[in-house]
Amino acid sequence: MKIKQGLRPFNIKNADIVILGTFPGELSLCKQEYYANNGNHFWCLLGLEKHDMDGLKKLKIGLWDVIESCERDGSTDRKIKNVTYNDLRVLAGKQIYFNGKTAYKYFKRIQNIDLKVSEKQVLPSSSPSLHMDFAEKKKKWGKIYKK
Repeated sequence: MKIKQGLRPFNIKNADIVILGTFPGELSLCKQEYYANNGNHFWCLLGLEKHDMDGLKKLKIGLWDVIESCERDGSTDRKIKNVTYNDLRVLAGKQIYFNGKTAYKYFKRIQNIDLKVSEKQVLPSSSPSLHMDFAEKKKKWGKIYKK
């Protein structure tokens, strides 16, 4: 199986908040766009139009993933193998929100990281595979942009 390379970080230098995913899905990798799958709720959860990168900048939100590269068949996080992690130390002082429990699980596996952040919180995954009432999911995500 071929090693897949993740996406470059978006707006992390100017962001107050950084949302960390696990690793991009196949469509996102193909298009080189964060949350490119139409079924993903990410953009709606933030109250933005799809791929509204200017909107993210206005909200002072950056995007990145915990995993830099890995082997994976398809887009399912359960199939991730042979992981290399991003150097997340550049996020010191930021508010970190994890897009789902899996992103946080991989974050906790990083050895020798002493990341001093102002806040760290796990949000429900924006993936449609998480079976949660959308209104409840949106309420939990609303914590990001209501500050």
